[in-house]
Amino acid sequence: TAYEMLRSLVGSEMCIRDRNVGTAFAIYEAVEKGKPLVERVVTISGRGIKNPANLLVRIGTTFSDIINFCGGLKGNVEEVISGGTMMGFAQTDLETPVLKGTSGILFLTSNEISKPQDRVCIRCGRCITHCPVGLEPTTIVELIRHRRFDEAANIGLMDCIECGVCAYICPAKIDHVRYIRRGKKVISALRKGAKKK
Repeated sequence: TAYEMLRSLVGSEMCIRDRNVGTAFAIYEAVEKGKPLVERVVTISGRGIKNPANLLVRIGTTFSDIINFCGGLKGNVEEVISGGTMMGFAQTDLETPVLKGTSGILFLTSNEISKPQDRVCIRCGRCITHCPVGLEPTTIVELIRHRRFDEAANIGLMDCIECGVCAYICPAKIDHVRYIRRGKKVISALRKGAKKK
């Protein structure tokens, strides 16, 4: 059966459950039908889009084409996020194409967005308890804030999967993921510089 083929491809039943439905379906189509990944179901949502929808979109379609198809923008759209609210990335260019990993596009208006503020950690430990990778997000963020990037890398900065659970669960509303992404960029740049030498 297709399920057995999927299982042999990804290794185990646990691996299948850990993948999303779109990935499992793409594997099925590749194995059963020999169809390459050329389209993706994308959820278009948020108060900033006139007609939210779930669309089957060809990879390479631009965000601006999707906006036109959905009737255009409405209200004061402040941010366009590719992906969900927890793991998504803010986009600066509406000519960005849909990629194989694009699962949703979120159009947020100005009154839906709270501007990031530097807040003080209250040391509740919730981010540590809920981290699926077993990291200490609060410590990593403190090290990044103090520009101690190597130390942050030594305690798992690069292992973070950027799921956003730490920021979601944080009662102080610290945007851990924003700091972690910044720290990863710095570490990557430092490592590239070291290789060139």
